[in-house]
Formats: sequence, C-alpha cells, structure tokens
Amino acid sequence: MTKSGGASVTTIGSKSLKKEKAKEIVEERSSIPPGKSRFSRTYQTEEGSSKVQQSEELLTEADFCQRLLVDGYVQSYVDFYHLTHRSDPHAPEGRINNKIETPPDDMKYIRDNLVKAEVSRRQGNTTGVYNAFNNLAEFYKRNMDWRTAIYFHEKCLEVAQLTQDLRAEMTANHSLGTVYQRMGEWEIAQRFHERHEEIAYSVDILEEAGKANIELHNVYLVLAQRKENASDIDGALEVYHKCLESSKKCWDKAAEGEANGKIGQVLLRRGDAAASLPYLRNHSQIAADLGDAEGRCRACSALAWALDSLGDDESALTELTLVHSISEQAGDTYLQAQACRSLGTLYSKVGKLEQAVDALQKHFDLFKILAHRATVGSTAALKKGKKTEKATNEPIIKAEDLDLARVYVGISRGNLLMGAYVMAIDCRLSALLDWKLGRTDLPPIL
Repeated sequence: MTKSGGASVTTIGSKSLKKEKAKEIVEERSSIPPGKSRFSRTYQTEEGSSKVQQSEELLTEADFCQRLLVDGYVQSYVDFYHLTHRSDPHAPEGRINNKIETPPDDMKYIRDNLVKAEVSRRQGNTTGVYNAFNNLAEFYKRNMDWRTAIYFHEKCLEVAQLTQDLRAEMTANHSLGTVYQRMGEWEIAQRFHERHEEIAYSVDILEEAGKANIELHNVYLVLAQRKENASDIDGALEVYHKCLESSKKCWDKAAEGEANGKIGQVLLRRGDAAASLPYLRNHSQIAADLGDAEGRCRACSALAWALDSLGDDESALTELTLVHSISEQAGDTYLQAQACRSLGTLYSKVGKLEQAVDALQKHFDLFKILAHRATVGSTAALKKGKKTEKATNEPIIKAEDLDLARVYVGISRGNLLMGAYVMAIDCRLSALLDWKLGRTDLPPIL
C-alpha cells in the first residue's frame, strides 16, 4: 500500500510540474511583443558550434519574408512582399531594373506596423489597426510615394467606417484630400474635404469644420483659376463664391479678402463694374484692417478701374492717389511705378495734362531705378561666381518695359503741347518752323 501510494504521489507531482512548465511557456510566448521572433533558429559555424540567428541580422527582403512566415503572420507576409518587390515609383522611365530598393531600417518599420495591424485585427483592436495603417501612410507620404500612402489612408477610412468612428473618418478624409492635393488631383481632393466638412457639421465639431474649410479654400482657389484661364467666367465665379464661403467658415480674414478681390476682378473683366464694387470695397477694407499694403493697393487699383468704367473719374483718381500714397509709405518701388502709370493715364483722360506728365515721368524714373537694381544685383552675383538670385519679390524690368515707359512720357508731353501746336499751325506757321529747327518756345495758347 505504501509503495503504491508513493508511486501515485510521484505521478501527481510530475503531472503538476509539467503543467507549470507548460504554463510558463504559454506565458512567455504570449508576452512576446508583435514582430519579435517566437523561435530561435540555430545553424552550424565552421568550427561546429551553434549560434542563434537574431532578428537584427535580417538584411534582405527574403530574410524578412521568411521570418514573417515562420512567426505565422501570413497577411503581413503577403503585404510586405508586395511592398518590397514592386516597381520603384520614383524610377526614371526606360530603366530596365526598376525594382524598389528598401533599406533594412525601413523594412523593419514596415514589418513592425504590418504585424501590429494583423495582431490588432486578430484581437479585435480596431484602434490598433487604424494606427498601424496610418503610420504606414505617413511613412510613404514622407517618401513621396503618394499612391501607396493613399492605399493605407483608404484602409484607415475603411476601418473608421466599419467601426463608425466619425473622428477617425474625418482624419482619414482630411489625409486623403491633402495627398490628392500634393498630386495635383484637385477634383478628387475636393470630394474628400467636402466629406470631412459634412461629417464635422453633422456632429457640431467646429474645429474640424474649420480645418476642412482651410483646405477647401485652397482647392477652390485652384479650380476657379483653372476655369478663369479656360475663359469659363461663370464657372470661375461660382467656384470663387465657394472659396469666399470657405474662407468665412475657417475665420481666415486674409483669405476672405483675397476671395472678394478675385470675384470683383472677374466681374470687372465680364463688364459688370457696378456688381464688382461691393467685393472690391470689402477687399480694400479687409486689407486695410490687416495692414496688407500690397493687397490694399491691388484692391484700390481695381476699384479705380471699376469707377472709371462707370464714369466716376474723380473717385477713380482718389483711389489711385491712395494707391500711390500707400505704396510710397510701404517703400514698394514697383507698386509706386504701377500707381504712377495708372494715375498718368487717368489724368490724361480727364484733361489734367501737366499732372499726367509728372506722373508718367515718375513712372519712367522708378522703372529706371528697378532696372539698375537688377543690373547691379546680377553683376555682383557674377563676380562671386554665383547664380543670379532675386533677394526681393520685385519683378525684373526688361528693356521693353523701359521703352514702353519712355513712350508713355513722350505721349503725355505731346498731349501737353498739342494745344500750342494746333495754335501755331493755325496762326503762326513761322513760329512752328522755328520750334522745329531750334526748339524755341511755342507761342502761348490764347
């Protein structure tokens, strides 16, 4: 009896010991973080001793793929294989071997996030899946691999829609829209940003709505300019109005002023001077409030054009005088020159010929200053052996621009002398001949 009782105790003890060891193994395996090897492969060295192949020794795509299969991450293996064996999106055309080259550190980052997504999916952790895919999308955005970034952002959007996570869905739509903007596919970007805005207003998150409208303003601005360049004036006006609404929704006064100015200028080109006045005045007022000298000069110049078209010459002169004053205070030589030319032509139109000569002469003098600056800057750069670079935003004044400015001065002086010239022809032809030969003074106009 004692003997059999001792055997049974021994058997029970050995079974409990095996259970404890099995439990330790399970706990050890379950505590291994995703992406770490559960097994250690041994291989024989030349001396016959065995070493353990660590995961840090993985250097090639084949090594990483093999390790993923050994660890049981089948989906991660499939995705990793396609990501590291596809064509290089940045490879030049005509290159024979255009397989993408991925450094080991990048392969490790890709593998870790793929494994994290797969493990999170198995555990039902949708947040972990979303974060892993988002990490991969941002990684490919940094590498300017836009199509692959879009693929993972779309994966994020699918996860967000399946779980009805509206915040995550807004983030995914925003990310997709910005990537399509970087690619120049503005119509597709518009669709994602508008969806972002729609969700934001449906749940009353004004911060997200403003974020969406910042991007929508940029998208609408490009689309409207394209329509304007294609002479689709009505289409451009429609999109510019959307641009104006977006700027108001994101509380961007500078963008609002710019949109007002764009609408006003398009209406002017269409011949609706009266309709353009409210938008141009809004642009001028917003630019004044923000201290934007260049924006206010553009607004006042357009206002002068509109008022002149409506026959209000005095108001137009007032706006142009304001442009000249603002540009002079701001020290912007080019804006001063433009204002002087506009003033000179308008003075000529209303019959103020002496003021026209003064304004157009100043326009010519300012253009000479700008041309001299450009010449000095290019000469200094050549002496230093560097390429010519513009330190300011002033446009380069060419010889043709100077010639045109000189012509303006000549025409204005001719207009000033026209009365005396006509008088000399009618009354004193000899005086005209004296002026022609010796540049004597013409007789005064009676």
